[in-house]
Amino acid sequence: MKNFKKNCGVCEKMSMYRSYLLKNQFWAKKGNEKGESTESDKIFIKHDSEIGGIYAVINAEQKGVKIVVNGEEHWFNNFDKLDNFLSRLKQSENDFMKILRRKNMSNQLRRLEI
Repeated sequence: MKNFKKNCGVCEKMSMYRSYLLKNQFWAKKGNEKGESTESDKIFIKHDSEIGGIYAVINAEQKGVKIVVNGEEHWFNNFDKLDNFLSRLKQSENDFMKILRRKNMSNQLRRLEI
């Protein structure tokens, strides 16, 4: 019974990560749900036009989520830190887009005949 409670707690935490990722526009990799075993990693994918692919791997053994962005791996077992990281990604993406728009607008204005 003790082992069941331990596994149930792991399932609950993994389910919370799953729900969190789905709410943040991550998509489950095809075939994620076929393996019902708690040992198998669940993979979620999000594509961003500026950043590219963002991959999240829920690992039941280590009780956390690995986020892979631009080839860099980041490990989270705390929702607050995960949320902060994803927010910073979004913010840096917004800053990058502002710079690109400003450069584009500047180039267009320079070409105007006044």
